[in-house]
Amino acid sequence: MERTEFRIAVMNQRQITKKWPRITAHIHIIAESLGYATPESAALILQDAALRQPNYCEWIDACYKTDARKAVEGAVRNRHHHQGYMASYRQALAIVQHVNQGNPGPTLASWF
Repeated sequence: MERTEFRIAVMNQRQITKKWPRITAHIHIIAESLGYATPESAALILQDAALRQPNYCEWIDACYKTDARKAVEGAVRNRHHHQGYMASYRQALAIVQHVNQGNPGPTLASWF
């Protein structure tokens, strides 16, 4: 296991969102999912992508057949197109920063 893979393998959701807030938000796991992902679920998606593990979140399962890596790659590729209410990077980053300050995050989805 490579060093980065080992590091992310032993991290919890909070540690991942603190270490990579922009990836969690702007690599638009939240924006790409149109707000379906919360900061915590986005961290798990990112972790599974880095470890090349399947992710069984309904969004990842339905759209990417459990391949979290494809979801993250698509989010990176589409990052310049994330605008508007349901795909706003700025709103997604604000939610991640709110959670990183120790506040509770959304429980159902990021925009609700």
